[in-house]
Amino acid sequence: MAVEYQLVTLRAVDGVNHDALLVIDERAARIRERATGRRTALMHVHGIMGNFLVGTLRFLAPPLARAGYPVLIVETRMGNVGQLFGPGIFDRARRDLSAGAEWLRTNGFDHLVGMGYSSGATLITRWAATAHVPWLRGLVLIGAPWGLPESLESRSRRWRAQPSYETIFERASVIMEHPESEEADRLFVIERSRGPSSQPRDSEVYTYRTWWHSRGPEASAAKTHLQIGQVRAPLLMLQGTTDSVVHPEEAEALATVARRGGNLNVEVTMIEGTDHFFGGREFIVTDTIARWMRRHG
Repeated sequence: MAVEYQLVTLRAVDGVNHDALLVIDERAARIRERATGRRTALMHVHGIMGNFLVGTLRFLAPPLARAGYPVLIVETRMGNVGQLFGPGIFDRARRDLSAGAEWLRTNGFDHLVGMGYSSGATLITRWAATAHVPWLRGLVLIGAPWGLPESLESRSRRWRAQPSYETIFERASVIMEHPESEEADRLFVIERSRGPSSQPRDSEVYTYRTWWHSRGPEASAAKTHLQIGQVRAPLLMLQGTTDSVVHPEEAEALATVARRGGNLNVEVTMIEGTDHFFGGREFIVTDTIARWMRRHG
């Protein structure tokens, strides 16, 4: 039987609905269950914190499904449209991940491993640190930033973004004194936020509210380094050595915080010669995760 793709709907505790995609090879999952006595699934949050249009490592889920590990890819309210229209408040997106975990539990899976890529890694780390899910058996972070606010500030300085990080903070500080105001949900564009040009590909768009709660210096929930020390499940981190979005040294820095927090099972795999998108090293990424899953999933 081939890998199948099943579209499901998740309903968060506050009534917000989101799509999710279950990638599963039923035969491989049954073989794995008979061999281990466990029915394990991965719950994945991709980049831009959940939107099927962007930030997706499309190579990732099918090989893991063929290895016997179904993958539930969860959209969240932090998907890029959420950033534009206001509902994308970072910490509320934990509810979407809890809905995904509950869906898996209801559908017969008894072991869960969380997985996140880029900004999705930050979100699922926050969830793992605070959700208190007893059947969470591990956490896989791929290209995880030290923190979303720090990452944006660093890129802004590198590319001389307009407006600057400091300018946005000054404006947002005044606006968010009155969070009920229309100004809080006004859109603005940061040019040269992700690269050297003023073209859309190198720009980012937020409302002042979504910037404040996900990229502002006081957005502690979006700072991976403040969350990862509370994660007790086994932890695997993968990082490309030529990544220009997340500095390669951030992976080991996060691992150090996790170990100091008391996590005795932290692994870091540096993947040589690849960037934030792992082009040309796809097999290494999936094989590393599959081997780690055989020990922890």
